[in-house]
Amino acid sequence: MKLTCPSCKEKINPKDIKNINKNSIYVEKQCPGCNTWFSLNKRLTIIKTLGISLLLITSLLNIFGIKSEYSVVFSGIGFVGVLVALLITFLGKNEKVDKSSN
Repeated sequence: MKLTCPSCKEKINPKDIKNINKNSIYVEKQCPGCNTWFSLNKRLTIIKTLGISLLLITSLLNIFGIKSEYSVVFSGIGFVGVLVALLITFLGKNEKVDKSSN
């Protein structure tokens, strides 16, 4: 999956990205072509994290058999969570990061 730099609009292979800043759940990357820092939209990052958390929680509930009569509901919620996370991962838009505010 290639990323698109929001500044120069170049397609970037993730293996070509050398500089990465990890700030809690937010990951900033530097475009190797124009040196602009960019990241996934912060709102989308939070929604993606919630989707992954839903999958984890519902999976653990199913594994340990907690309220096993609701396992189909837990599985459905987990599926929705992972679907949201995957959609944001592959279709989410990156935006430039203003480094002057840091």
